[in-house]
Amino acid sequence: MSNNKTQTYTENTIVVEKVEDQKLIETAFSIRKKVFVEEQNVSPQRESMDDEDAVHYLATVNGFPAGAARYRKMEKGAKIERIAVLNIFRGQRIGEALLLKILDDLKNEDKIYLYAQVIATPFYIKNGFRQTNNYFLDAGIEHVEMDFIK
Repeated sequence: MSNNKTQTYTENTIVVEKVEDQKLIETAFSIRKKVFVEEQNVSPQRESMDDEDAVHYLATVNGFPAGAARYRKMEKGAKIERIAVLNIFRGQRIGEALLLKILDDLKNEDKIYLYAQVIATPFYIKNGFRQTNNYFLDAGIEHVEMDFIK
């Protein structure tokens, strides 16, 4: 007996959008909590600091919540923060999709910067950032300030 079933593989659809609906913002927060609080042991208070002053983003893969990020307008420029991708979706360029969407939204800003976990610096360098000499510990994790090069 032969099996005539055909398997079709399709590309994943990644959608990144700025979210203003409270339910979608809560979904973004839950992703960040999973990544930063549960995986990296950042305190919930530290992780959610300044959320009310931020613009929030949610990434979905085939309609499933997969990643989140935010930015804030600061005195010295636009600061990208809290890029987080759920473990099961890592390696699918979701972090890059989030970053590129935010950079596009901020294209008219004079200065764009972020504080990267040192382990993630190659990702940011690949996407147009350069390291400064400002290294520091935040929530027990080594970070470095990085500037976007236009």
